[in-house]
Amino acid sequence: MDSIKSSGIRYKIEMKICEPKKTTQIGNWFSHEVSKIKFDSLKASDIECGEWFDKGLPTLISGEEEKKPDNQFEFGNQHFAWEHIFIFRISNMSSRGWMPEMYVVMPMKYKSFYTRIKLTNLEFQSGKVLYLTKLNTSQEKSNLIINQSLKNYKTVDEKTFFLKEILEKD
Repeated sequence: MDSIKSSGIRYKIEMKICEPKKTTQIGNWFSHEVSKIKFDSLKASDIECGEWFDKGLPTLISGEEEKKPDNQFEFGNQHFAWEHIFIFRISNMSSRGWMPEMYVVMPMKYKSFYTRIKLTNLEFQSGKVLYLTKLNTSQEKSNLIINQSLKNYKTVDEKTFFLKEILEKD
């Protein structure tokens, strides 16, 4: 979250992982192929999603969970991200009244054995979807590093987003 605009505001950040029903055969896990799936042409019925989760930080060896910092989300798991869609749901927890959530949707087009994503400068916009299609990526051996500033990134209204049905599923 943009630290200047989110100062004093608490946001809850959740994630779900979706996958098109028809994917490409993986083949070489260590290549840097670009998916041929046209994510923009998919319908909600073409996609299967997991549940929303917000436990992004790992459990300590002692069995206790680390304290989650406000306005951040971390997820560490052995998950092959290629041809999946990562969806983040952001809720304003400081508001007395209900505000529609904001969503960040990331189709993962690049094959990589390890993917690291860092999103910065996100400004909360209630009821909006940020659909990330052009990502700032770099390759380090078999790793894909996505380091993307979201400053001035254009959003669309949740009600007109082409995959709004998958956002609404709990």
